[in-house]
Amino acid sequence: MIRKPITFPGGKPLTRSVAAQVVQVTCKYQSRVMIEYNQRIVNAKSMLGLLSLGLEDQQGLILIVEGVDEQEAAEAILAMMQ
Repeated sequence: MIRKPITFPGGKPLTRSVAAQVVQVTCKYQSRVMIEYNQRIVNAKSMLGLLSLGLEDQQGLILIVEGVDEQEAAEAILAMMQ
């Protein structure tokens, strides 16, 4: 399992377009990809899940990746967020 702190591009509140990009990248991998924020964990492959976090402030965001291709998935997600 990989756990890494993250921020979405620009450090701004999460928009629908950024959430769509995250879903597009995460759905390419078999691993379970989750995002934790304020003690809530949502599936990063779900646009509705991501938007339900209501991210106004990106402090404390954690990427959690677990599965057969977790390293590859984590690297792709982190690269997209830079």
